[in-house]
Amino acid sequence: MIGAFYQPQLVVCNLSTLDTLPVRELRAGLAEVIKYGPISDKEFMVWLEAKMEALLGRDRTALLHAIRRSCEIKAQVVGVDERESGLRAILNFGHTFGHAIEAGMGYGVWLHGEGVAAGMVMAAELSRRLGMVDEAFVQRLKSLIERAGLPVRGPVLDASNNAGRYLELMRIDKKSEAGEIRFVLIDGPGKAVVRGAPDALVREVIDACCA
Repeated sequence: MIGAFYQPQLVVCNLSTLDTLPVRELRAGLAEVIKYGPISDKEFMVWLEAKMEALLGRDRTALLHAIRRSCEIKAQVVGVDERESGLRAILNFGHTFGHAIEAGMGYGVWLHGEGVAAGMVMAAELSRRLGMVDEAFVQRLKSLIERAGLPVRGPVLDASNNAGRYLELMRIDKKSEAGEIRFVLIDGPGKAVVRGAPDALVREVIDACCA
């Protein structure tokens, strides 16, 4: 877990704004909340598992806690890494695969949070295949994302070479370095790392995790 020594600045949130969102947008927003459990706070992941239906029902108490904890974790990470030298990249859990989905499908076909949701499952599966988490964790995260009404499988971007298309798009992602794709992976619940992975293994994950 990220240390709690950083004191965040004031953040003002008007929860009534969430009442104006279509349910699809609310679900997509929850993807960015869900990510904080795997990367930084395993107790928050437990809380999300218990409160997902309340969040979808726009329960004010549940929403307030989810937003507050998300802001706290982000502030702690940014406070440690204000210049984006390394740690801050963990906030992009699921985004490497997710950005490829958004770009490959075309703007607006998949919402950002929908791409991130499927991307988190793919990143978790890649973590499993690298020996960093077990199958139970992957299934647990997948179940939580499904309960939020979000996709857990990526779309096929190219029927003839789907994995190749994903890799092509991920290589031009802002987090790649000299053509090497950098993934945010889970090294045990509540702990994230940024590292590369062999293309062959990434291809296996894409093939296994796409519809």
